[in-house]
Amino acid sequence: MAVIALSSATVLIFQFGRPFGEAVSLSLALMCTMILIHLLIGRARDRGAVSEAVDRLEERMSDIDEDVGNLEGRLTGMEQTVPRRTRAEIDPLFAEVEVLGTLVKQMAEAMADLETRVEDQQSLAPPPSMQQLPRYPQSQPPQRSPGGEVPPPYQMSPSQPRLQQPGAHAPRPEPTAPYATAPAHAYAPMHGDASEHDRNYGVQAPNSGDVPSHLGQPQMGPDGGYPAEAGLPGEPSGLPQEQPAYQPNMVMRELIASALNANRVELHLQPIVSLPQRQVKFYEAFTRLRDVDGNTIEAAVFLPEAVQSGQIARIDNLLLFRSVQVIRRLISRNRNAILFCNISSLSLVDETFFPGFLEFVKANQDLADVLVFEFAQPDVAVMGPSELESLSALFEAGFRFSIDRISDMKMDFNSLAGRGFKYGKLNADYLIGRREAIHGHIHPSDFGDLLHRYGMQLITDHVETESQVLELLDFDVKLAQGNLFSPPRPVRAEVLQGAPAPGPRKSAAG
Repeated sequence: MAVIALSSATVLIFQFGRPFGEAVSLSLALMCTMILIHLLIGRARDRGAVSEAVDRLEERMSDIDEDVGNLEGRLTGMEQTVPRRTRAEIDPLFAEVEVLGTLVKQMAEAMADLETRVEDQQSLAPPPSMQQLPRYPQSQPPQRSPGGEVPPPYQMSPSQPRLQQPGAHAPRPEPTAPYATAPAHAYAPMHGDASEHDRNYGVQAPNSGDVPSHLGQPQMGPDGGYPAEAGLPGEPSGLPQEQPAYQPNMVMRELIASALNANRVELHLQPIVSLPQRQVKFYEAFTRLRDVDGNTIEAAVFLPEAVQSGQIARIDNLLLFRSVQVIRRLISRNRNAILFCNISSLSLVDETFFPGFLEFVKANQDLADVLVFEFAQPDVAVMGPSELESLSALFEAGFRFSIDRISDMKMDFNSLAGRGFKYGKLNADYLIGRREAIHGHIHPSDFGDLLHRYGMQLITDHVETESQVLELLDFDVKLAQGNLFSPPRPVRAEVLQGAPAPGPRKSAAG
């Protein structure tokens, strides 16, 4: 800029002949003007650079604000979800600890009870020696006199005990009433969540005079076995004895008919629980009758006479209809619920009952996965072509079956599985070896694995004591049933309200 100003002054002096002072003034003015313009241009350039830098900073700040907002959202979500997930993971552990604590407490109580029993047995005096029974030579049978009396050497005095054949049972006393009511027992309270399930599904506690028993199954005796009149297969029966002719009990027949006509028939439910949690998995339905005085009549009392009189089809018909009502109530609260319904094999060949029965179950075919028909092993063993054809019709409709009262483990369970049998019930005493069963070459402890290979599940029933549960856990039993968990309880009347049970096509049998 100085060179330009000096050049301008020289041009003005020598070219235009202007005075020296004027030329210098003009050159200085030109130089100042150029300096001012340069400063203005530089300031404008600096201002633009600063603006661009500020814009870039604002963009970075907005990005940082978005990142901070995302971090705040993530932190808020973690604060809400982490405690919930932690509780969801810890709650099952707490439940398992509570179950283990309950099992340890029950085991301690069982051990204390066992020690008390051992001490009581040790304190008892030894039993007196048994009187020697007379022995007779086998080669010389007793000779009878012409009058039919046995000579004195072979007669036994009244004080001598009478020889009883092995396996034979004492004679049953004559009943003093049309039916006998067993004494009431105190049953263990419901374990786990069974009581809650019963309240949800409309089950109430049993009356004090009711004694639970399985439909068509005899009640176990005080010694852990069945009474003599039960006649379970596989038990020794001693020497062949002449069976007395059947005498119909007309009083019991009239009582059964009046109970059916007056709708004095109750449905009882007993839970089937899982081990070791003791959570309710399934239910089994039983039928009970009541007389005019309100007394409960057990199935073991009325069932034989109902079979002989032909009224069993009416009982099965009513049981089926009410079971459908109950299972619909159950699945409305628990979709995994399953109900076992006991049906007599005679009903499968009843021409009056079975067509209507089959039509009714086909109309309720949506319950095929939650309703299981149960038959006793003695009845299944003697089923003929007619019964098997009826089973096939039910199997084709989608229903499955269960076999209970198993005492013969040599049965062809593979064939039963192919016919639709999905469950098998074995007495807990058979499994743990307290009672002898017909098991052939298979050990009772391996019976559950045998059923599992055929696609069937093992359910141990008649579980009455904690000691049985401890032994069943050693055999890895998954499902159990018995009065220890809960006795059969009557269903509330409001659950069974609805349309009357469908009758047979013509007239009810009996």
